[in-house]
Amino acid sequence: MAPSKYSIGIDLGTTNCALAYEPIEGGGTRILPIPQWEGPNSRVESETLPSFLYLPTAAEAPSLGGEAAWVAGRFARKQSAEVPGRVIHSAKSWLGHHVLDRSKPFLPWHSDSLTRSEHLSPIEASAILLQYLLTSWNARFPSDPFNQQAVTITVPASFDPVAQKLTLEAAKQAGFPDDVRLIEEPQAAFYRWLEQHENADSLLSDRPTHLVVIDIGGGTSDFSLFEISKASPLPRIRRVAVSDHLLLGGDNIDLAIAHRVQQALPAGTELAPIQWSYLVARCREIKEACLGDVAGEDFTVSIPGRGSGLFGGTLTAKIQREDILTILIDGFFPHCAADAEPDRDEAGLREVALPYATDSAVTRYLAEFLQGRPRVDAMLFNGGTLHPELLQQRLIDQIASWQDGQAPLNLQNPEPTLAVARGAARFGSITRQKLQRIEAGSARAVYLEVAAKDSARQLVCILPHGAEPEEVSEVSLPDLTLILGRPVKFQSFSTTRHARTRAGAIVAWDPRSFHPLPPLQTTARLPGASIDSLPVHITASLNEVGLLNVLLVSADPEIVASWPLEFNLRPHDETPSIDTSTMDSGVDDETLKAASDLIGHYFRSSSSKKQKLTANNLLKKLEEALGQPKHEWNGLLLRSLWPALHDCSEFCSQSPDHEEAWLIVAGYLLRPGFGFDGDPTHMDQLWQLRANGPAHPGKRTAVQQWVTWRRVAGGLDHDRQQGILAPDLEKLSGRKASAELIRLAGAFEHLEVSLKAGLATDFTSRVVELAQTRQYCAPWLVALGLLLNRAPLYAGPSTVLPPEQVTEAYEKFRDLDWTSPELLEIQNLFLRAARVVDDPARDLPKAIRHQIADQLEKSGVAAVKADKVRSYLAMEATDHAGLFGESLPPGLVLAAT
Repeated sequence: MAPSKYSIGIDLGTTNCALAYEPIEGGGTRILPIPQWEGPNSRVESETLPSFLYLPTAAEAPSLGGEAAWVAGRFARKQSAEVPGRVIHSAKSWLGHHVLDRSKPFLPWHSDSLTRSEHLSPIEASAILLQYLLTSWNARFPSDPFNQQAVTITVPASFDPVAQKLTLEAAKQAGFPDDVRLIEEPQAAFYRWLEQHENADSLLSDRPTHLVVIDIGGGTSDFSLFEISKASPLPRIRRVAVSDHLLLGGDNIDLAIAHRVQQALPAGTELAPIQWSYLVARCREIKEACLGDVAGEDFTVSIPGRGSGLFGGTLTAKIQREDILTILIDGFFPHCAADAEPDRDEAGLREVALPYATDSAVTRYLAEFLQGRPRVDAMLFNGGTLHPELLQQRLIDQIASWQDGQAPLNLQNPEPTLAVARGAARFGSITRQKLQRIEAGSARAVYLEVAAKDSARQLVCILPHGAEPEEVSEVSLPDLTLILGRPVKFQSFSTTRHARTRAGAIVAWDPRSFHPLPPLQTTARLPGASIDSLPVHITASLNEVGLLNVLLVSADPEIVASWPLEFNLRPHDETPSIDTSTMDSGVDDETLKAASDLIGHYFRSSSSKKQKLTANNLLKKLEEALGQPKHEWNGLLLRSLWPALHDCSEFCSQSPDHEEAWLIVAGYLLRPGFGFDGDPTHMDQLWQLRANGPAHPGKRTAVQQWVTWRRVAGGLDHDRQQGILAPDLEKLSGRKASAELIRLAGAFEHLEVSLKAGLATDFTSRVVELAQTRQYCAPWLVALGLLLNRAPLYAGPSTVLPPEQVTEAYEKFRDLDWTSPELLEIQNLFLRAARVVDDPARDLPKAIRHQIADQLEKSGVAAVKADKVRSYLAMEATDHAGLFGESLPPGLVLAAT
């Protein structure tokens, strides 16, 4: 391959993207103008590409290039206000959100404007933006293809190893070269300043100079501390510290302004989700106008009504420039003491499912970051949010007040929206020329959880803060033995503190300093080996492009082998599974064969009045044959009986009794549909039998099918759950649904969110209607508890309905008698629907939770249970037991989601 001619720097921003480049041999950085749609049949070039994606309708496609593919840039940003359900934004913020599976297509979040197949994952959305930049480069430089250049992508300094890995995964999907590098955004901004000022000589003094780069963009706030000291021939520059991941930026300001505008609407006005999205988009435009040079003191917002006409029932409100500046200054940049700390008690402004910062005050996070660190001598501001001089001076004055009036020098940055891309291009050029770089090892240390000591959680450092690329850290733990052929898993954490801790050091866990990462896991195999375990130690390092590598290495001198530990980035793509190869069914082979033969013999017999064939009779006979009551049959034994039952499926045609008994036993043996090796195959077999249709159509068989599907719901994917429920949706929304169909709907966690929301609304109304005449409400309340559940049994957090829907249900139920026999199940409903799961996107507001908890206690619920609604308590195995009205098989323990 020909040597690279250019160094390309890409700012993959939350709000805007930019591409800069510099000839490898030098000559200064330049910005690539990016062609994009301004509107239908209208194209422009701009230095930035708004990080918005819009999926046009078939009718719009001809005027936007002829293809119904995602459109990036200015037109997409405009459409975010007009048709928010067809627009993806903030994809970068989703990459750092570990609660969700970033490979799953759920963007636009909770949109009912697109089909499931049209949604994108955060990785795919980021890849489309990156590919757009790649295509723009190749169109401008056809003789110097993108893939032959040195490419660097910027990421927030607060991005942990997992978010960095996902960024590179998006680059790979976009067709980027394999050697693409990453650089922290504050570093890139400083590289741009250094390019403009040749070197850091002007910052030198008799003592080391400390510079803070504050980078606040659309989605994140990043702080980085640099130390500049005298050296020869050039000053030495070290990146000393970075801040924790902080989802706080321009998006939060937009939300705050939107909430203020909403308060100015007529009393009692409730905005539909699409109206709220429209309002937020308009407030983004108002903020930019207010902080720009737009004249005027008042800004008017018009929100389209919910009718068929675009302006039917339009809502209008005004907000003054003074109010916007008050929100900005007092809400996001208030004065605070040097020892101030952010308020972490409650979630801040909530939007979609992103875990926004709990406190909106940037200054309090900055104070916390600088505590215990040297005096700040200079500041460099970056990011669109900090473009106004008003905000820069506010932060300078704040730091001066913490330093006895000694104000830091403001290093001017005339291009806050382009500096990061330019700096990344500069970094790539310096790297290829092997010139002096900023010294910046690992921005955060990585730890693994080890066995607890005296009930206190202990962590061992495997990668220390500041570790340089290719520097290998080796950790040996006592009695660390690897079992071959079985999954092993380590809970991992990262921290920006504990800067002096070395690899191998063991420290106490504390929730403020350590942030959980997805588990590191592997399954080690040693073909041909006669052993089933061996001692190992752990090594960790960063590779040249900045990715974390963790290995389990054989400590046996006669066995040379190692196994990589990989982050589990798809926690909800693979349901927990127990390795049954080392599990004991509790019965010998002869007994198991006798029980299997009994199943075959039973279903081959006929059903009569004297000897009715029922599932209960068969299960009793199996208890006698196995010598165990059925509640003691563990998962392996249950699954071991399935082949015999599966072979008897042909006998379902003999009578309704045969079919009903077979369905009952099938659900019992395969519940909850996942959790043991081989369950995907078992579910495929069960599904294939469904394709043949019932042997005895009618209500009796239909009801039992619903019970069976509810028992194994966790093994059914989205398409299967939708397919089972589709024929009966009309029944569910009316009054003719049976109790088992209603319970089934609640057990299906993979249903479309819009469908679940509709069912929850219908079931809530039905309960209110039944309660007025003191009728039986349990099936609807049970289903509601599952539909509104904060912690799904088997699906991911993206399937959870928004907290507002729980609040709506509570408002309708609060005046009912929660102790009446027909409404007792309402207590379990809110224990699930209002439980705190430590996720701002799923948790209800504190005030509502406390009201619910108080009402639960007044209804006779024990305080220890109601406390799970007031504050966060970790999920336990018992919290999932019997969730769908069926106990879990012995030996199966499900992790909380």
